[in-house]
Amino acid sequence: MILIPVGRTKLTATDVTTCEACWRKPVAVVRTSPRGRDLLCVPCATEHNPVRVLLFPPLGVYGLTERMVEAGKHSKPTPQMPPDPGPHLPRPAPTPTPGLPPV
Repeated sequence: MILIPVGRTKLTATDVTTCEACWRKPVAVVRTSPRGRDLLCVPCATEHNPVRVLLFPPLGVYGLTERMVEAGKHSKPTPQMPPDPGPHLPRPAPTPTPGLPPV
């Protein structure tokens, strides 16, 4: 784990400006690790606080795993009938009465 002051590294326009651990103080340190980089304030960096939320990991928001996507509510939905489709349509279909609007 390496701590780099913000002035010595280049931040992009999409980087956050608030600490990813406490979400209160401005970013002052970039912490790099094998997992990636975290933008932290000095107190959170010295206390080794973890970031609160991973916003955009490789599999979506909040750390969804492949197993959760394949087997859970985030999987592709299968078409299903509604719980109560209602009454069946009459057969044969009624013929309209000439000259009168349908009721």
